[in-house]
Formats: sequence, structure tokens, C-alpha cells
Amino acid sequence: MLFFTLLIASVFAIRGVDMSTLTSVSSFQCFVNNGYTFAIPRCWRSTGSWDPYCANNCANAHAGGMSRVDAYFFPCYSCGNAAGQVNSFWQKVVSNQLKITTVWFDIEGTWSSSYTANQQFFMEMMNQARAIGIVHGVYVSQHYWNSFFGSSYIYPYASSTPLWYPHYDHNPSFSDFSSFGGWSTPAIKQYQGTTSMCSASVDLSYQP
Repeated sequence: MLFFTLLIASVFAIRGVDMSTLTSVSSFQCFVNNGYTFAIPRCWRSTGSWDPYCANNCANAHAGGMSRVDAYFFPCYSCGNAAGQVNSFWQKVVSNQLKITTVWFDIEGTWSSSYTANQQFFMEMMNQARAIGIVHGVYVSQHYWNSFFGSSYIYPYASSTPLWYPHYDHNPSFSDFSSFGGWSTPAIKQYQGTTSMCSASVDLSYQP
């Protein structure tokens, strides 16, 4: 019975790609042909600015046959004004008329050594996303969560906010996941980092 359950789960699982470089329609078509059916382009950069490849990548992903197109937002901690960054990002999404399903807030990079300051920046960012009505999730590893916010910090909206976590074990499953930050179950796992595929550079993710 366990084997049958795992088999069913693997049959219905989907895989996707994320990218930060310009990716062509033909590359997205190639991804689809290889079983990768959702795309998550970077749309906000860690410099605190709009990604110039975002709109083209979103359009190319749709044109290439991706069944779902999300986006990821890499905040600039040192720039401050988390809410302002979210506002600027969303204005670009609206003005470009992007068709994206979920915005993933990418928690990594260089933050401060203060748990309190980091928590405040994170909450300002997330609260603004909620205030605007952005459908969103969080991308973060347990390592970065504990380093930035402290291992005891619980995000109060974790139960209603999907988690996308990275662990480059080349294993498209959640068998490695341990609860943190208020999340007991993840939504997506990024199981393989920078990968050359279909004339593009992408990371690979799994979603059951």
C-alpha cells in the first residue's frame, strides 16, 4: 500500500524551473517537452530594482506552453523600505500586465545581524503584500530562516502562506523536510541548483 501511495504521488507530481536570465520561447517549449510545466522567473532583484528580463520571461513562458507562471521577488535588505519595494514591484507587474499566479518572496542573501530588525523588515514586506492582495508565498531554507530570524521565530501567517524551500539533494520529494518557522508542510522544493538545460540556466523544483 505504501508503494502504491508513493507511486500515485509521483505520477501526479509536477516539476518546474526558475531563472534569472533571459530565456527564450523555444527553451520553455523544451522544458515542457521534458516534463517541466511551471516557471518562476525573477522579477525583483537584490539591488532593489525591477528585473529587466521579467516581462519577457513571463511572456515567453506562457508562449512556450507553461501551465503556470509565477514570479520571485528578491528584496534588497540594505535598501530598506520593504513596503516601498513591494509597491514598486507591483506597479511594474500591473503596468506590464503580467499574468502571474503567485509571487514568491526570496529570503536569502545578506541581511543584518539583528533578529529583531530582520523580523521587522520581513513583516513589513509580507504585510504590504497582504495589504495589496498579492497572492504570495515564501522561498527560504531552514538555514537562512534560523540565521536571519532565530530558530524560535514563527511567522504568524505561515499556515496560510505556501513555502518553497531549497535543498539541493537531487531528490524531488519532501522526505528531507523538517518543520520550521511555523511551516509543517511545504508547497514546493527546489531540489537542484544551477542547471544547464534546453539552452538555458535554471534551477529545478518539485511540487506534489
